[in-house]
Amino acid sequence: MINEVLHSRLIAFALGAWMVYCGSIGAYDGAIFIPFIYGMLLLLNHLDQKKSTRSAKTNAQNK
Repeated sequence: MINEVLHSRLIAFALGAWMVYCGSIGAYDGAIFIPFIYGMLLLLNHLDQKKSTRSAKTNAQNK
């Protein structure tokens, strides 16, 4: 579920629009904070998928 949300074009568009809006009014902390949180979610999702793939390989080797 979270994977589909993270890779959604709508979410990417909304983040881009938010960054443009914050940049246009000079609120650069808002333009950086939201994509930073999104990037952290992507990183955590990637690490979780890597861990689940690694454990699936280990389980397959043990059987």
